[in-house]
Amino acid sequence: MIHRSIRLLRAALVDLGAAMPLSDVERIAIMINEAMSVQTRSFHTPAHIFDLIDPANPHTNLAALFHDLVYCQVDHGFTPAIAASVESSIEQRDGGLFIRTGAAPGDRQLSLALTVFGLAPGQKLEPNGGMNEFLSSLVMLRSLGAVVPEADLALTAGCIEQTIPFRGPDENGRSPADRLEERLAKASLTLALGLSRKKILEGARWAVSFANRDVANFAERKVGRFLDNTWKLLPESNPALRTQGIYSIRSYRLALQSMEGFLRGLDPRTIFARHRGVPSAAEYARMEQRARRNVTAARDYLGMKLLAAAALEAFAEISGGDAPMSYFMGELDGNEKGSRLEHYLPRRSAKAGSSPRRPLDATLHDLLAKGRASSSRFDLQNSPLALFIGENVGAEGVAALLAAARQMFAGEIAPGAFLEKLPARVAVAIAVGCANMAFARRVQLLEYAEKRGQTISR
Repeated sequence: MIHRSIRLLRAALVDLGAAMPLSDVERIAIMINEAMSVQTRSFHTPAHIFDLIDPANPHTNLAALFHDLVYCQVDHGFTPAIAASVESSIEQRDGGLFIRTGAAPGDRQLSLALTVFGLAPGQKLEPNGGMNEFLSSLVMLRSLGAVVPEADLALTAGCIEQTIPFRGPDENGRSPADRLEERLAKASLTLALGLSRKKILEGARWAVSFANRDVANFAERKVGRFLDNTWKLLPESNPALRTQGIYSIRSYRLALQSMEGFLRGLDPRTIFARHRGVPSAAEYARMEQRARRNVTAARDYLGMKLLAAAALEAFAEISGGDAPMSYFMGELDGNEKGSRLEHYLPRRSAKAGSSPRRPLDATLHDLLAKGRASSSRFDLQNSPLALFIGENVGAEGVAALLAAARQMFAGEIAPGAFLEKLPARVAVAIAVGCANMAFARRVQLLEYAEKRGQTISR
């Protein structure tokens, strides 16, 4: 990645007519790779840079190199090189980051970043409102300002600004790209950049195309591949999941709950953008349709995973409290017979007439049975416990149980009360399986299974 980054940066600078010593190109490329290779990252890594390359456009290639450089809420700080670029322009107070008051006068690079992003000195930088993108742009401007013309840097910063995700029109109906055009025009006027109206419009189109490539995973043809990147994001925002085999059932559930909540609140219309004919109407419709399908399927999938986690969490709570996920489920690489919970689960209740009235959606069933497109460092590729529950309770049963699980998560019902809502045969099978895995809790779990088993016999 370092070699590819150096070549990419050098080629973009040459295409823009910028002369920079190779030693400086090397230093900047290494800075980028260091910042994006910290242990906390699992998706926004140097490899992501090369998902966004357009061989014909040096502006967007520079944006690709710098756009994810800063990721405050994941990295929990800055590398020394990045800190040197940004700390004179920001300050930390009241639990947040603010642009320093009085920092902009005479500082053309900061003034350019503020204008392109529509920010002002003294303003708070919001984690989900462009903070990372603004600071990444500022590092780019500091790094390249001495050699790249300001007009080109403004267009590149505009590409980075458009990657602020999931924004709709403002109260006046202006899209993010409309607003970017206005700010580029303002930057050109106030900083004497000499950008023509034609170049500003072209730059806005570049920015929209670049931002769409940044979220292209939402338009994956296969849902399993879309979920792959979702699973790569989970450890970035949930540090507990980075310790394979040790993370607890509750921490796993909280991670799923956060992602599921995000997707439930996500409006698919805000994922991709179209501006002045880019992309084409047909291409935009295809992207939006796939995004809607993928988001819907991911919500359903996460709901099933959350339901399985709720069952495990409830059994852990009634038998002694929260515990490592691997203690109840088995190790991820456990292949020996009896080494994993699913080895003790029947495929489906054999009782006559027990099949659910409406089975799970075929796509959802396939995702649970066969798994996401690739494996994960912290989770099984398939979902045997979720599949077992879903096959035995059907679509309506899943909806009712998931509602009860949310009540348990909110503290509105006790874990035992949630388990009572599981069909007795399902609850007994999971309890017996957990008893075989979490052997120190065998007595408590088998006592529960015996109690619910009496319900079956009656």
